[in-house]
Amino acid sequence: AFDIQGPEIDEPCAGDGAIVKEIWKRYHGAYFITANEIRNEEEALYKNGADRIYNLDFLKTGGINPHPNTIITNPPYSIAQEIIEHCFEIAPEAEIIMLLRLNFLGSQKRKEFFKKHPVTQIYVLSKRPSFTGHGTDATEYAWFVWSKSRVPLIKVI
Repeated sequence: AFDIQGPEIDEPCAGDGAIVKEIWKRYHGAYFITANEIRNEEEALYKNGADRIYNLDFLKTGGINPHPNTIITNPPYSIAQEIIEHCFEIAPEAEIIMLLRLNFLGSQKRKEFFKKHPVTQIYVLSKRPSFTGHGTDATEYAWFVWSKSRVPLIKVI
């Protein structure tokens, strides 16, 4: 679908490590992955390919890696904007990639956010993901990319 810039990748809301696992599988361990999960799930993260793991509240940190090339995550939707804004604060040069509900675009509340941080690329998922392994919900999802080096693009994958 799209490539991820490396060699330093941060996953600040790692959960059980599904994104970490996919990055590791796709790039065969070529990138150094720092994962963070506020809940205590470190064992799964190590099994899924994280090189360094933290158990912190990401919004209360100055970052989990001093110089990430890419920050990628599926943030809790209720604090997604805060997570993204924090990424811009702590790593203004990093590429930021978020798996979000497509309706993240349609909000009066986020209008000023998108003026300040226009999204560079959107990759709409044609197949709804299953986050539980027991089917999908009735929500459309997309990868949102904020990048200084990518050309603007909207694509269905």
